[in-house]
Amino acid sequence: MGISYQKRRLKVNKIKRQIVGTRTLLIRLKMLLSLLLVVGFCFLGFKTLKSHHWYMDLNKLNAADPSVLKIQGNLITPNHKVINMIRQTQLPYTQIFRLNTKELEQNISQLQPIKKVYVRRHWFPARITVALDERTPAFLLAPNLEAQPHSALTTDGVLIDHDYLPLNPSIKVIKLLTYGVKDGVDVVWDKAKVAEILKLIRAIETYSNQQVQYIDLRNNKDVYIMLKEYLIRFGEINETSLKRVKSIAAILPEAKKIQQKIKYIDLRWEDSSYFRLEGAKEIQKTDVKVEDLEKQKENKDIKVPQEEEIKDEQKAQNDDILD
Repeated sequence: MGISYQKRRLKVNKIKRQIVGTRTLLIRLKMLLSLLLVVGFCFLGFKTLKSHHWYMDLNKLNAADPSVLKIQGNLITPNHKVINMIRQTQLPYTQIFRLNTKELEQNISQLQPIKKVYVRRHWFPARITVALDERTPAFLLAPNLEAQPHSALTTDGVLIDHDYLPLNPSIKVIKLLTYGVKDGVDVVWDKAKVAEILKLIRAIETYSNQQVQYIDLRNNKDVYIMLKEYLIRFGEINETSLKRVKSIAAILPEAKKIQQKIKYIDLRWEDSSYFRLEGAKEIQKTDVKVEDLEKQKENKDIKVPQEEEIKDEQKAQNDDILD
């Protein structure tokens, strides 16, 4: 029995030694495999970083090759102007993720229509996307109706040169007649001035239910505004502008009752409105004021004098009427 016990004990110890040896071998194999994986990943990472796919081909960039350059958001700015600014920027030959695009963005931002530039970097293959945030044009400036616009004016008061005209047909703007100079000095536009004119336009279109075709600002003291059907002599744009605009809703229905062609509707004064008939030498004043026209919506007995009545009244009023 003692001999059998010793044999079993030796056999168990042998099996234990085999298990420990196997575990030790597995641990060493795992360590070796981990080491090989770390070395492999390091080698792969090194090779990846050195890959030519990280480097953008600057020759293709300067040639505006679509494989390395994409321009977005430019409805006003021609592609060639953006490309010229890219060519003027000295970009280093480095990995795309290390490329500093600040200088490139600043250079492109110098173009008049551009408000903000975003340069996005892409990899495998290395390329960039230039996303442009352009200013919003509000007016086309011209010296008269027949002349082609010489520049555009944006909502933030920035002038865009003729190089960027004509604008994309999808951009809706209003023609603004101006000489560009006043008393020999260039007219200065700013955001507040543009906002004032846009506010006036929105009010006119709201009360008239017609779109403004153009605004004549060649004389700031005597502004004309063309609607779809009638020309309005608005006078000076000042603190009374919005009050005078409100009368349009009541005046236009009365204007349609005048049989003779109306040259313009005169809204230069707060408390009264005027019609000038085509071919008349003087402004024909109506006996209906703004307050009366507003009341007409409820009282139908108020009428605008017909042509004969207006001509009879003119002689007695010539001293009080402006040309």
